[in-house]
Amino acid sequence: MKVLHVISSLSRTGGGPSRSAQGLVAGLNRTGVETWLMTLRKGEQPWVEGVEHFVDGKPFEEVILMVKPQIVHLHGIWDTGLHRCAVICRRLGIKYVIAPRGMLEQWSLKQKWLKKRMARLLYQDKDLKCAAALHATAECEADQFRKLGFKNPVIISPNGVNVPKLEGSDEINELELKLKTQTNSAVRRVLFVSRMHPKKGVRELVEAWNVLKHTTHNSQLTNWVCELVYTVNGDLERNYESEVRNMVKELRLEDQFIFTGALSDDEKWQAYARADLFVLPTCSENFGIVVAEALWAGVPVITTKGTPWSDIEAHKCGWWIDVGVKPLVNALQEALSLSDVKRHEMGGCGHRLVEKKYTWDAVVEPVVDGYERILG
Repeated sequence: MKVLHVISSLSRTGGGPSRSAQGLVAGLNRTGVETWLMTLRKGEQPWVEGVEHFVDGKPFEEVILMVKPQIVHLHGIWDTGLHRCAVICRRLGIKYVIAPRGMLEQWSLKQKWLKKRMARLLYQDKDLKCAAALHATAECEADQFRKLGFKNPVIISPNGVNVPKLEGSDEINELELKLKTQTNSAVRRVLFVSRMHPKKGVRELVEAWNVLKHTTHNSQLTNWVCELVYTVNGDLERNYESEVRNMVKELRLEDQFIFTGALSDDEKWQAYARADLFVLPTCSENFGIVVAEALWAGVPVITTKGTPWSDIEAHKCGWWIDVGVKPLVNALQEALSLSDVKRHEMGGCGHRLVEKKYTWDAVVEPVVDGYERILG
C-alpha cells in the first residue's frame, strides 16, 4: 500500500496538525505502509523521526506522477491549495481522505462564519462529500460530521504523542529522574501550553486564579505560579496576548504568572517535567495533543468538555470539566489542595494511559484498517 499525506506547511508554531501529521506518517511507515508526506509550501523540514519520504513544495501533479499513491490523505480544510489537490484526485480517479482537524467543530465554524459559509457553498462541502472517508480524532468529531450532513465512512483514530527520546526505562519515576530540572521545592507550578488564542481560555484561567487568590481558605495559592508556554501567530493572537498581559497586571498577579512564550520541543518537555499540574481551559478541541503530552510526562490535567478527554476522569488522572470560570475555579481548588504524593499518583495513571492508548504505534491501526476498507 502506498499513501501520500498532504498538509499546507510544517510550521512549528502552527499548532497540533503539523506535529500530528508527521507522527501519523511515521507510525504508518513503521507498520510497513509506504507513506509519503508533502507540504504545499516550502518551509520547515520534518522534525519527527520516522518521516522517511518527504516532498517540499512541489506541484501536486508532479508528486502524484512520482509517488503513484493509491490513497491521498489531506490534512485540513478551507485552504484552496488542499481544495485543488482534492479536485485533481477526483479528476485522476484517486481516492482521498480528509482530516478536518477540528475545523468543522461548532466553535470553529462560528469564527469568520460568513467566509466559511461561502467556502462551503463554493467548494468545501463538495470536497468533503466526495472523499472516500473522513478522518476524525474522536467520536464527538465524527458525530459533528453527521450533524453537518456528511455521510462518508469515518476513520476514527486519535492523535498520538511524539514522545522525547529517553535512555533506559520509560517508567514514570525514571522520566522524572531524566527530565526534572532544579527548581525551588517550595514553589509549585501550573502549566499551560498551546497557542495564545481566545478559544484556549487563558483569560478565563487568569480570572479563575484571581478568584482563588481572594478566597481566604486558599492562602496556599501563594506557593503556586502559573507558567504560560505559547506561540503567537497573526494580529488576533498578538492582541489577545496583550489583553492577557494587561489583565494580569490590572489584577496584580504579575508575581504569579510567568509568560514564557514559545519553546523548542526539548525545552517544552522540560516545562512539562517541572510542572505539578497542567491546565487547558479551552472552548473547543478535536483532540488536544498537549493534554496527551502532559499526561505522558506524568502531570495531572485539568481540561474542559470542549475536548474529547473523558479518559481523564475514567483513569483518575485529572479533571474533565464544563467550559467556564466557575468549574475551573472548583477544579483548581481541588487540585491545589492535594498532596504532592496524590498528584504524583495521578500523574502515573496518566502516563500509563498514554502508553496504552495514545502512542503513534497504538493509534495507527484504525487508519490502516480504514485504508484497506477504502481499497477493498
